[in-house]
Order: sequence, then structure tokens, then C-alpha cells
Amino acid sequence: MPITETKLKTALLGGTFNPVHLGHVHLFHEAYEKAGIQRLVLIPAYLSNFKRESHPVSFEDRAEMLRLAIEDYHSLYPEDELSIEVSLFEGERKGISYTSETIKAFFDEYEDEGKVNFIIGDDIIAKLSFWHDFEYLKDHVRFLCFTRFGTMENDSGADVVFIESSIYHASSSEVRAGDMSMLSERVGEYVRDNKLYGA
Repeated sequence: MPITETKLKTALLGGTFNPVHLGHVHLFHEAYEKAGIQRLVLIPAYLSNFKRESHPVSFEDRAEMLRLAIEDYHSLYPEDELSIEVSLFEGERKGISYTSETIKAFFDEYEDEGKVNFIIGDDIIAKLSFWHDFEYLKDHVRFLCFTRFGTMENDSGADVVFIESSIYHASSSEVRAGDMSMLSERVGEYVRDNKLYGA
């Protein structure tokens, strides 16, 4: 059946992406290979609710780096048949980015058997119940938690699917501290050309 005639198994991945790095790119691959995701929607936050005091580079720069990271992903994992796109929803909305508001806006388009698949890391589990409008999220989101440690304790009451993933060491904070080796090729060129993160 042509791709336009069937609903792809979709997941959303939100974050500051300040900047997107090779760990994120590897996560795209894991979502496809280990969770069977066929369509991935990347949603850069305009201003993270949990990082209100942070000062990321501009939304436009972060969105452009995501687009470049997608190109790098397809170069690094050419066998993957994963469709990836960048949503500018939170940048156009501006203000503090709340996952619940994004899910409400996209629910009808992206729901999968009554819930939206939303990717998180294992560092999020302990904080999940503190998310804005958490009661709505419990009813409408299936959290796909990629973990290096197998199944973890989930006391939040949310629908969490644990997916064991391989360790890939890379972090945005280390890039901001000057380690550009954690960036994919096109993203690294963009960072250097635009003199971001002290490059």
C-alpha cells in the first residue's frame, strides 16, 4: 500500500536540542529499530518549562540544526526507512513549551490506538508526575522510555513502555563546553560557520 494511504506508526520527540548531537541521531535509529517507529516528529521547545533560566541559541538555529541532523541521520543509517520531520509548532506558539499543549494540538493527527507515542529518556521517569497537566498526559500519552538499565520503577501511573537501548555517550552540555566531536557532520559545520557555542 502506498505510504500516503496508510497511517504510519508515529512518535513525537521533544526537547530543547541545544544543540542536537550524535546521541540524538542514534536515538532516531533506536526508535526505528527497537520501537518500530516509522514516522518521527521532532519538536524543538521555544522555552522549556524545566529550563526557564537557560539561554539556548535561537529557536531558528536549533530548528535548522535539527534539519541538518536529519540529513546526517540518513547518511549514517542509510538502511533505515524512517520518515523524520521537524515541527515548528512550539516556536510559532512562543512562550513556555508545555508537552500537554502540544499533545492536545496534535492528538487527532498522531494518536495511535488512543494515545500519542512520546519518546523520553530514563532520566525523565522520576520527574514525570511533575509535568504540566499531568492528568491529561496520563490519559492521552504512551511514553516510550529508552533506558540503558532495562525496566525501571514507574510510580507515576502513566502509560510507560520501557525499551532497552544501547549506551551512546554524547551530551548537549559537553558540546556547549567545547566538545564539537559529539556533533554530526552537517550540524558541526553549521555550528562552526555561525560561531555558536564558542566555536
